Amino acid sequence: MADDKVLLVKGIAGLGNRILCALTGILYAQMSGRKLLIDWSDAIYSPDGSNIFGRLFRICSAATIEDLPSTESIYPDAWRGHLGESAKDVAERYGHIPTNVKSVLKLDLAKIDYREDIVVLVLYTAEIGALRRHFAGEMAALAGMTDEAILAKLLRENVELQPEIRQRVENFKREHFGARTVGVHVRYTDYRVRLLPIIRKLNQLLRSEPEMRIFLATDNIELKRAFEKSYTNVVTTPHWYPEAGEPIHKARGRPDRIESAIESLIDLYLLAECGELIVDATSSFAYVASLLSQARPESVHRVVTGEKHWSKRGNEVWSLARRWKLVSLSMRLFPRLVPIRKL
Repeated sequence: MADDKVLLVKGIAGLGNRILCALTGILYAQMSGRKLLIDWSDAIYSPDGSNIFGRLFRICSAATIEDLPSTESIYPDAWRGHLGESAKDVAERYGHIPTNVKSVLKLDLAKIDYREDIVVLVLYTAEIGALRRHFAGEMAALAGMTDEAILAKLLRENVELQPEIRQRVENFKREHFGARTVGVHVRYTDYRVRLLPIIRKLNQLLRSEPEMRIFLATDNIELKRAFEKSYTNVVTTPHWYPEAGEPIHKARGRPDRIESAIESLIDLYLLAECGELIVDATSSFAYVASLLSQARPESVHRVVTGEKHWSKRGNEVWSLARRWKLVSLSMRLFPRLVPIRKL
């Protein structure tokens, strides 16, 4: 491949989705011989249209905006004349997303010989399977690895936190982790993980090690309070929370979008530092935490795996509850009505 061709990876949705997309892009760039540019300049995390990826991570062999050639040789076609726009904005020209992100903006990952100077990748999750047909030559070692092992390897070898963010992770770990700490991730806003299996697994571990510290990473302030009322040894990082039920990365009232991303990354990497980890891996954030985890494989407890369990009716009820301000009330009543420690 000509070394002036570029793979542009656009960010979409939350941090977990973005990281999984970026990992797929790293591997595709390596296999196709293209320069890699990861663009997180959209309004979800960038307050001014600047690319914040480099504010968060150091990455091997990444290109910069200046490396983009001035050309109309771009694929998919929908990006021609719109490279500076977000994936969401481009897809919405053709109707509702995420459907059109997966169709109008789709890149065939099985094809690594596109003629276009710039190809643009947008994914909500990692897609390693389509690349497996090319696991030969220098990439032959990947053929015997699972998708998860490949993603973990890509994370370990290609993506590194910026030093100041890594230092914040280390400082919190030193000051707040115990001799044994269990990490618990609970997303409970627009997407809700399976809470009861998480609590049951936590209680099972605590029955064996009652002094184990609990590091909780959640986007729901009322759920944080419920855990603190139910357990005696809970620690959380200080960060801004939206109104209960509203996802942090979409909240209009965020005081600082970049700091919001940094706070989420600190939670992500702290989860990975825990000796035990409990996650619902249908959450992309939780799945990335499990990929990063330093714990023994048997200490990473994925209580639910597979695709996200979307329920149209459930989402409609949740949206109404948010509109009527019932989410906070329900989460405050939860520890009173449900004997959490006895589950």
